[in-house]
Amino acid sequence: MYKELVNISGLRMVEAAARLKSYSKAAQELHVTQAAVSQQIRKLEAQLGCKLFYRKGRSMHVTHQGAVLTDAICEGFDSIVDGLKKIQTEPLAGELTITTTQSFASLVLVPRMWKFAVAFPDITLRVLTSKDTEDLRQGKIDIAIRYGRTPYPEYHCEMLFDDPIVPLCSPTVAKQLDKNDPNSLKACWLIDYEAQQYWPQWFKRVSVNSDISDCQVLRVNNIDVAMSAVLAGHGVCLGSAKQAALHIEQGMLVQPYTEGLEPGAQYRLMYDAESPRLQRIEAFSNWLKGELSGL
Repeated sequence: MYKELVNISGLRMVEAAARLKSYSKAAQELHVTQAAVSQQIRKLEAQLGCKLFYRKGRSMHVTHQGAVLTDAICEGFDSIVDGLKKIQTEPLAGELTITTTQSFASLVLVPRMWKFAVAFPDITLRVLTSKDTEDLRQGKIDIAIRYGRTPYPEYHCEMLFDDPIVPLCSPTVAKQLDKNDPNSLKACWLIDYEAQQYWPQWFKRVSVNSDISDCQVLRVNNIDVAMSAVLAGHGVCLGSAKQAALHIEQGMLVQPYTEGLEPGAQYRLMYDAESPRLQRIEAFSNWLKGELSGL
């Protein structure tokens, strides 16, 4: 493959000699002898079957074939240099790909993305939702925002928040509750997660009989479905007040009791510390931590 490129050093000498119009100046720039430049160019001319330079006075000038080759060499070298720069570091402007859970994207990230667009108009965010742990070192995904406490020593990790699990419901449902007696919750429709089943744990935390077999319980598979139910006025769910902060600020949800389960909902931001898009990553990370710091 690319058998025509067996003499890469000769191509460098052609470019330098064409630009400087001198074999001796090309030799000085490339830290070789003039004889080496002359020899390599003659070798390349023999390989190609055409003259690349002719002498005019004290200067060397490219022939038509030499000019065509020089243009191609310059274009190719420019492309290589661009590739090397992208590997080493990319500018702030460009695309940034983020993977996170469906719930974090819909409840926390997407509602605030317009603020990031205003602050950083030259960075285009691309958000993918997934529960998988992608390899951030392959360059296809820049940032992962993940729930849980699983360690990822291969990445740089930053805590976004670690929030207790608390009851959340609509203001209408909250009016039906006794704010001083968590037992009143047992008369409500309780929304729980199939994987976690938080309600028995929460009732035990507040010293309420944890047997909820007599309660109406709706089991769902994620916080999005739970939030949809409580926003529609159907019962009470357990979740992170920070994750639901926008709904609470807008008066659509309230936290009827202060007690929470710990360890709670922990989210971390992770990235490859050697990513060429580190400027973009740090800009996004600092912005998001700033957004969440006041919750």
